[in-house]
Amino acid sequence: MRTRSALPSLFTVGNLFCGFLSIFYATQGRLVPAAWLIVIAGFLDAFDGKIARFINVPSPFGMHFDSLVDICSFGVAPAVLMFQYYQDLMLIRWLPFAACFLFLLCGTLRLARFNTRYKGPEKEDFSGLPIPSAAATLAAYIIFTQSVWESTREPQIAISLCAMISFLMISPFEYPAFPRFTFDTNKDRVRLALSFAALLLVVIYTEEAFFPIALAFSVSGAARWLFNLITDREVADIRN
Repeated sequence: MRTRSALPSLFTVGNLFCGFLSIFYATQGRLVPAAWLIVIAGFLDAFDGKIARFINVPSPFGMHFDSLVDICSFGVAPAVLMFQYYQDLMLIRWLPFAACFLFLLCGTLRLARFNTRYKGPEKEDFSGLPIPSAAATLAAYIIFTQSVWESTREPQIAISLCAMISFLMISPFEYPAFPRFTFDTNKDRVRLALSFAALLLVVIYTEEAFFPIALAFSVSGAARWLFNLITDREVADIRN
């Protein structure tokens, strides 16, 4: 039983190791490997809780351990990564520090809000952009600029992206939870189809497709909110 209960924690430890190694690589100027380590940490984070529930060993310790690790892997590591990226840009000295700290602050607030509102493993939607998705978007941006843009660095884009992702994490916009592997409802089928299509694109066109797909998911909550707002108004206008 103890061996079985330790399995999910091994995934969480792997998540922490990837986050810590990413920080080390970022401070050495190895930005692309540091970015990929954040992505790997995200995959490990996606499955530790699912494995715990699958083998029926969920625990409050595992949930809090996972949350603390997330601050390192998806809060500190992306902030350090972006700060190192900004070092080569001609910017006001305090601006990179402020942008990176803002990301870390909003990510920490996002985790705190999630922990206080957590009601169980079957939650359908998240309020605010999940911090692993936010971290993956910044990591994908680094990979895209280094490999596709080929060092074309626009400080306005980088700063704006970091600020936007930060505010999306503490926004009230809803984001879908990781799709369940079931075809029970149309929503489940659509989410699975979109997830597999996105995964296929990333596998085939990794460097080119990863950032656009990650960015599209990051802004999808705001886009869905705006769409619902417009359609609700149109329905109200028709009824009136």
